[in-house]
Amino acid sequence: MISAIIMASGLSRRMGENKLLLRYGNSILAENVFRVVKEMNFDDVVVVSQYEEIFKLSDKYNFKIIYNKNAEVGQSESIKLGLNNVVNSKGYMFFVADQPFFDIFYLKELVEEFKNDPEYIVIPRSNGKTGNPVIFPCNKKGELMNLQNDEKGKKVIVQSSKIKYVEVPEKMLLDIDTIEDYKRLGGNKDEIN
Repeated sequence: MISAIIMASGLSRRMGENKLLLRYGNSILAENVFRVVKEMNFDDVVVVSQYEEIFKLSDKYNFKIIYNKNAEVGQSESIKLGLNNVVNSKGYMFFVADQPFFDIFYLKELVEEFKNDPEYIVIPRSNGKTGNPVIFPCNKKGELMNLQNDEKGKKVIVQSSKIKYVEVPEKMLLDIDTIEDYKRLGGNKDEIN
């Protein structure tokens, strides 16, 4: 019913190196989302990336791999590639690969909220702040496919009147964009290979 799309093509400009491959816990940062998505038992999982290491990780989890040869265009390219490679979904749950604190309990709540009202965009929120992963209904596919350059799903969200929020712990919305974020959220720069 819902397809998971993991967007892992980013250029990590603020980090200065590929943040998805940084050591985090017992693996690399990106593997945190892979583990959680696997546990969620989605019918369809697509990973959009340009990185060989991410493709190897996708193979390990038996996820469908889509090569993003135009990653420099911006996030819209990953969104479109993901949407073009899922089948017969009622909704699309977009994950980013730089969030280390996904909580499966709340992810399931997002999915349940969507199943209750599959015409609505479902967004996690904490203390008024929103984040990922967001679930878009299939009736938003056309609008998502019209995004250009580095436009994100937010452009579709602000034009929609059908939005539901699920309250989640603040920690779940945290992502890693800089070395400071990485160190503050438990990464050890000295362990990077």
